Amino acid sequence: MFKLSVSFLKAFLFCVVFGAVSAPLAIAQQEISIQSEAMQETREIVVHLPKNYDPDREEGYPVIYNLDAGSTDKLVAEIASFYNWADIMPEVIVIGLKNVRRGVDFLPHYYDSERDGEQAIGNGGKLLAYIKDELIPFVEREFKTNGRRVFAGHSWGGQFLTYTMSQSPNLFDAYFITSPAFGTEGEWGKKTFEALEQTLKQGLDFPGFVYVSVGAIEDPIMLAMYYRLTALLKQYLPEKVTFYHEAHDGANHASTAAISIPKAMQLYFTPSPAAE
Repeated sequence: MFKLSVSFLKAFLFCVVFGAVSAPLAIAQQEISIQSEAMQETREIVVHLPKNYDPDREEGYPVIYNLDAGSTDKLVAEIASFYNWADIMPEVIVIGLKNVRRGVDFLPHYYDSERDGEQAIGNGGKLLAYIKDELIPFVEREFKTNGRRVFAGHSWGGQFLTYTMSQSPNLFDAYFITSPAFGTEGEWGKKTFEALEQTLKQGLDFPGFVYVSVGAIEDPIMLAMYYRLTALLKQYLPEKVTFYHEAHDGANHASTAAISIPKAMQLYFTPSPAAE
């Protein structure tokens, strides 16, 4: 499997922070509010457009949808700009989804429950409906896209990506799942894994690329869930799907995102035949 060296990542981050190269990291950013029928509330997104964004160009832009706006979406946008400058990947649009109730919205619908008259957990079905029926159509209507979609999520976001694959696998062309969290005892994973297995067994249309990672020094439950998920995917993913998985030596739950996101982007946009 292709190895993206830690030294390269360190050099990249140095360049971003200290401006050591003349890469065009300036990215147009705007915040947009969307009134969601599915969520029955206003949802906000952060749109990162490439520096040379042209709404009139014939060829549209791929879109990377990233959970946790305000943190990893900026990392994705800056890496995309740097990689484009380095001829590693095309220009892309990055959409960061702002969180309202992270622990509520990212958990699957089959764990739906209320506390004191309000949703406590299990809002994932509504969030997925918002993304599928409202957000994606809005983005593809308002911006010059080419229909190529990538979904990226870390921790509970990675869990939500796994849930998305089990419910609407062909909604995205690629999934970047980093350090997926399925609960302190893995309790949120059981039904999601069962649903994903059933979906894969049906032979439905599925994305062309899946990347899953974890930090090698993360909690034992995190590691156990990672190995369970990757074993399931290795067994049931169609042969046409490019699948990468790795446990990063010395990485913890937080640092795995910083290591994995650049790696997944490089692997997806400049594919290698060494995928597992």
